[in-house]
Amino acid sequence: MGCDRSGSANNPSAVSPADSLLAAIDARILAQPNAPEGYLERARWQVSQGRPARAMEDLDLALQADSAHGPAWELKASLFYESRNFEACIAALDDCIRLAPEATGCLERRAEMAIHLKQYEQAFEFLNAALKRNDQLHECYWMKGRIYEETGANDKALSSYQTAVEVKPDFYEGFVSLGLFCARQKNPLAEEYYRSAVELRPRFIEARYNLAMYLQESEQYPAALQAYREILNIDGQNASAAFNQGFIFLEYMQAYDSAAHWFSEAIRMLPHYHQAFYNRGLARESLGKPQEALSDYDEALRIEPTFTPAALAKSRVLGE
Repeated sequence: MGCDRSGSANNPSAVSPADSLLAAIDARILAQPNAPEGYLERARWQVSQGRPARAMEDLDLALQADSAHGPAWELKASLFYESRNFEACIAALDDCIRLAPEATGCLERRAEMAIHLKQYEQAFEFLNAALKRNDQLHECYWMKGRIYEETGANDKALSSYQTAVEVKPDFYEGFVSLGLFCARQKNPLAEEYYRSAVELRPRFIEARYNLAMYLQESEQYPAALQAYREILNIDGQNASAAFNQGFIFLEYMQAYDSAAHWFSEAIRMLPHYHQAFYNRGLARESLGKPQEALSDYDEALRIEPTFTPAALAKSRVLGE
């Protein structure tokens, strides 16, 4: 007879780790019923179990115990945000700021909501209030950068983004934002910031892909090709990294065999990649293989019948 190593199926009295944690939280609440921390802890546990409604009940109990408990207000606002109840989210944040003015988390989130609504002056008020309480809040500087960039104050945007990563040197999202901003401004510092983000999170594709695109667009083709291959070493099914290598070989280096190879790789990874069929057709046409090119154009049109470049290319080949 087999042995059940889980210890639960044949033991009705067994208690799961989650139940044990809940029991400990309940005991804490019973010992201190007028303290908000226990209710907040149980609310977080309810969230982890996928029970946001019960979490809200516990947050209300936490705020009944202490209406100035900032962390409870912040979690309550987050739950409203996740349920897309934005009016309730803003109301909760405003209540937090009124009742718990030292809660910088609520000030930051309220500023974020104001930015979404393009209420920039109001957002600055919240951000400055948060920074007055703690001048090391990196996200506040980052959000200021967003506002300055959106309003065209590019010098101030750059300075704010830079301050964000100076305050928090491991701020991955900040370095990505700096890279994107500098790339849009044709500032060569973009490469440095992207590489800093890559160093922080070597297995993340986002910064690597942004770096590769920047190198490609700044005509550093060998470096771009290397960056795309590094992406494929991490994510062997990244069709975009394969496609972009093919595009560089086709468009800029006129290495048509290599172009066809990488477009074929992109198709292998993503069989319905109609742009890859079309571009492989261009490479094959340049190699003097009109029938193979025609087959690729036909496949591109089968996948996407309204893809005009493939239709024009097909007409060209047939006309010839």
